[in-house]
Amino acid sequence: MKIKMRLSKGWFILKRTAIEFFEDDPMSYCASIAFYTIFSLPAILLITVTVAGSAYEQQVVQGGLMEQIETLIGSESAREVQRILQNANETSSSVLARIIGIATLLFSATTVFVSLQNALNKIWGIRPKPEREILKFIMNRLLSLAMVISIGFLLLVSLVVDTLIVVFRNFLSEYLSGITYELVAVVNIAFSLIVISLIFAMIFKILPDARIMWRSVWVGAFVTTLLFALGKYLIGFYLGTSSIGSAYGAAGSLVLLLIWVYYSSLIVLFGAEFTYVYSREMGHHIRPDKNAVIVKVKEVEQEDGVVNT
Repeated sequence: MKIKMRLSKGWFILKRTAIEFFEDDPMSYCASIAFYTIFSLPAILLITVTVAGSAYEQQVVQGGLMEQIETLIGSESAREVQRILQNANETSSSVLARIIGIATLLFSATTVFVSLQNALNKIWGIRPKPEREILKFIMNRLLSLAMVISIGFLLLVSLVVDTLIVVFRNFLSEYLSGITYELVAVVNIAFSLIVISLIFAMIFKILPDARIMWRSVWVGAFVTTLLFALGKYLIGFYLGTSSIGSAYGAAGSLVLLLIWVYYSSLIVLFGAEFTYVYSREMGHHIRPDKNAVIVKVKEVEQEDGVVNT
């Protein structure tokens, strides 16, 4: 009986998530996130590689990052990303140019996360207080920079674990040669899911101007990870079988990357909507922090029609 009730509750939460998700106009926010990602990508890649490369060989870090990107968006788009990273790595000899470059780098790297934060605030019905705009702007940039650095750290952890898995596989191959590769593959997939879940948990806990219970964060991050893992293959299959990239000629790789970010953003925002609905239905309401307020939309009947206020 309990299992039936839980399944019924889960199905209700999924239905409410889908309804409220499309009411929040996620397509516009995903387009914004995808647009800013193109401009933020060089800075994000450079900071991520620099952070992970501070404790690991930079060429290995870059190679591991490109390998992960290739599994997500294909080899052609991955090569385009690699060219972007190489161009971002070129530094100017002028001191002033370097200072301006670093400032631009930090601003660019955080823009996409600020855009994502705005989308999460909208989905969770929260808005920063207008009188704290300047302080909020600075805090948003610092939080977003912390997110980029954290991703670099997780990349480093991922590379270290990958190395340990290889050592583990070589050790087991002498004794369990029949199941070694299957076992290693399962361990690798499990670890990848854990890393992705940690990233989503940080996004849901840190970025929005909200207070949310850790239980809701972990449930939302886990569901989003499963959706992301499924969506990764579906999006990859779609991009791999369609000719949408070739229609844009030389810009095809960039367009494929843009499309991948757009659809991936839809999955992340759907996961955020699920987290919001789950929290509400479980009685763990998401609250605004001290620098934000709850936003409520009210319909007012007027002579010339209905308007939202």
